[in-house]
Amino acid sequence: MYIPRLTSRSVESKEKRSYIRAKRDPVSMYFHAAEAPPFYARLSDENHPQCAVEELKNTFTLDMLGKSGEKGAYTTRANVFAREGQFCYEMKIISQHPPGKEPRGQALATSQNADITATDRGSMRVGFCRREHHWGEVVGGNAYSYAVVTRGGHAQEYGSVRFNTLMYHMKGEGAKDIEDLVPGDVVGLMITLPSMEVHKKVVEGTFNSADYPDLKCGPAMIKSKKPTTNKKISKTAGKSKDAEDGKGKDKEFTAAKTEQAGHLGISPLPDLDIIRDRNPFTLKSTMTYFECPEYTPRADLSRPTLNTKAKAVNSDTQKPYELESEPHPNHELPHLRTLPGSKIELWVNGDYHGVVWEHLFAFLPPASTLEKHMKSTIGDGNVDDGLLGYYPAITHYSGGAFECKFDGPWWCGFDGGPPHPDARPIGERYKEQIVEDFVSDLVDEIYLEVLNNDPDWMKRKVLDAALLDGKHV
Repeated sequence: MYIPRLTSRSVESKEKRSYIRAKRDPVSMYFHAAEAPPFYARLSDENHPQCAVEELKNTFTLDMLGKSGEKGAYTTRANVFAREGQFCYEMKIISQHPPGKEPRGQALATSQNADITATDRGSMRVGFCRREHHWGEVVGGNAYSYAVVTRGGHAQEYGSVRFNTLMYHMKGEGAKDIEDLVPGDVVGLMITLPSMEVHKKVVEGTFNSADYPDLKCGPAMIKSKKPTTNKKISKTAGKSKDAEDGKGKDKEFTAAKTEQAGHLGISPLPDLDIIRDRNPFTLKSTMTYFECPEYTPRADLSRPTLNTKAKAVNSDTQKPYELESEPHPNHELPHLRTLPGSKIELWVNGDYHGVVWEHLFAFLPPASTLEKHMKSTIGDGNVDDGLLGYYPAITHYSGGAFECKFDGPWWCGFDGGPPHPDARPIGERYKEQIVEDFVSDLVDEIYLEVLNNDPDWMKRKVLDAALLDGKHV
């Protein structure tokens, strides 16, 4: 049942900061990452500023698996994400404009049904996005996201950047118009990403396609140039004391991390530095958050009308890189390197529609970097906080409403098309992410205790601060 739930006022992420819920351990006094109910894979209400603006009437369902809203397009992503492997999810249309193309020169908001209780209003895009994708950007509107459009239109209206010719228009069984879907239709998406070992080689510039003949590379042919080793980045990181501390921390506590992960029944990712720079603070004496630096979008991957002068130029053509045909795993620019074997497949009402995108962009640093003025905080900005990846994301526009399933049983399922024995519901990542957070929190605690040569370092600090303030503990 679609029952609106208005989100409460809280801290929302901004352009250069992100906020994660936190709580203090009553025994150790350390702050840990915290989850808010409902405790399963769902839509996130933490990184969308429109949630706290009552006039926009953006609402979630009570189970946080559905959403709708008025006055423009807003993108909502899930609280789970994919870093490697094969994951799927479904989206059902609850409300959408009747079949037929949007009139040229007239906004959908002015041409559709004015009754806000009707289920024949609005439209949706459904896909995956990265951390850098802003809630105010439609999914598929920049190269940090991939999306399908659930109603008709033209490339010049919906496509931009890499997707001018790759924007996929849905064709559902229940649609009267072959290019549109209708309420009740179900969209299924499956993302496939290579292992973190391959991903790491791509961003380091050491990937050799001959070592992985089963992984499809592209879209460009790899040129016979000297391999990129990112020496400049390494030198920069070496000059930063904070970067050295981060690397030293990883080396010093790899054994501890491996041992603790073994107790938890998981295997930590090899040779990956997970560094989280988080500052806890209390809001209104009731809610505690971590403030974290956010990753910065690059001009090359933004819309073509934004930061045009800042886009990188191909030395051979003297023109900005063509994102549809030139990126590949060994591109000279790390953020334009693609992941071998990566793809997104589409199902509509259980019918397989094939691979709609291949060669997704890499997201590990230095393909993703922190905002410039935050580099002094944790090295040169080329650090992985463990939350980079591809998130399920849906954009709803002017009254469009949808519902998601991140776990089975599915509405229609993914049985059509080729077999996918290794595919998992992306909802399974929820518990895995909690374990990853727990291990990272534990490593941070061990690091601080060894650094201060005191296992009760944080507890003493908190108690001493309370006594100085004249509070009874």
